[in-house]
Amino acid sequence: MKITCRLLKYIAILFCSIFTVATIASCIINLLMGNTNDTYFHILDRAVITLIGSIIIGIVADVDFKNPIFNCLIPYLIFIILAFLYVFISGFFVELHPNAYRDIFINDTIAYIIVYVSIAIYKNRAKRKINN
Repeated sequence: MKITCRLLKYIAILFCSIFTVATIASCIINLLMGNTNDTYFHILDRAVITLIGSIIIGIVADVDFKNPIFNCLIPYLIFIILAFLYVFISGFFVELHPNAYRDIFINDTIAYIIVYVSIAIYKNRAKRKINN
């Protein structure tokens, strides 16, 4: 796969969009729960995980497997493995929450589903416009 300006722009837009929505949602949830501080390290972690997901989705979005389940499953597996690897490596530098792996699995799976469904809807609408 050739890295083009179009691909980099797509990844950047995806990263900024997901990171913004995730950060605002996290702030709202934390404030509702009474937690008034979020560490900078946690925000940087969110940025790294979002960047990993954006790069994977950006690269694999144009790949079309014959089985539509593979279109969703293969990028997800790559993403979740890299997310777990990032959490594992982070554990060498900071103390991890006891449920760090569970939290990353649940949160990132939900985020991946939302992003993937949104992209699938966008692609479907784009195909309809082209065909009309």
